[in-house]
Amino acid sequence: MSKSDLTISLNEVLFYFTRAAFGVNVPIGLSEDFAYSNIWIAENGFDPSLCSLEALNNLDNQVSSLAIKFEKLNESGHFFCHEDKFLSALEASVSVVDWIEVSTPTDELKISNVDAPFLVVSAIGANQCSGLTVSWVDQDKSQYQVNFIDNETWEIISSSVNPIELTSGADMLITSFYANDNIPQGSNIKKFNVTKATLKTLNNGVQVRENWQGIYDYFSRCLVKSSAESRASGAGAGMVDTD
Repeated sequence: MSKSDLTISLNEVLFYFTRAAFGVNVPIGLSEDFAYSNIWIAENGFDPSLCSLEALNNLDNQVSSLAIKFEKLNESGHFFCHEDKFLSALEASVSVVDWIEVSTPTDELKISNVDAPFLVVSAIGANQCSGLTVSWVDQDKSQYQVNFIDNETWEIISSSVNPIELTSGADMLITSFYANDNIPQGSNIKKFNVTKATLKTLNNGVQVRENWQGIYDYFSRCLVKSSAESRASGAGAGMVDTD
């Protein structure tokens, strides 16, 4: 499984990505949420390892942090990291979904200095939230807007041809969805139908490419190396079915 250009199943995405996050000391609950977000990424035809590896690298190198604080500003909220680091998208994702569940349609939410914005988007999609607009400008000054129109349809509007999975270092804003008829000239618009995309992925599997090795390396940290002591204590499979 360590080679690139492999095709894996959605169940394998859950299995490997949960353990990859746990490999960089992310709590198991956050690790599972991270994996489900990557399932949504894969279901919509994206390579789940593309932005996720960067988020894991940031945590492993202590460039980002799971530390998060919230402040209320009138009818808006604000998530931020109080340390001098990026706010990890793994923590921001679950916090945003929790906020959406208790907020009202007129509320707005700002999330500061997120290392991997598309992971926040994927968490919103994975939890079937709709009627929302997520917008940000990243470190390259590229503008992105994701509209969750309803439970079936969502779209990306961007000023850049760069993959949305690679956008990083952004202040994000979440508002109620509104149809924007004044889209800037030259913007790239891509629409998605969740059901159709998921069926295609179920039929074809999930293709992982050059970044898969990094995901697998983090996953491998959870494996216990075989030794005489580990086998004596019961680790691993038995020699016969009745062991």
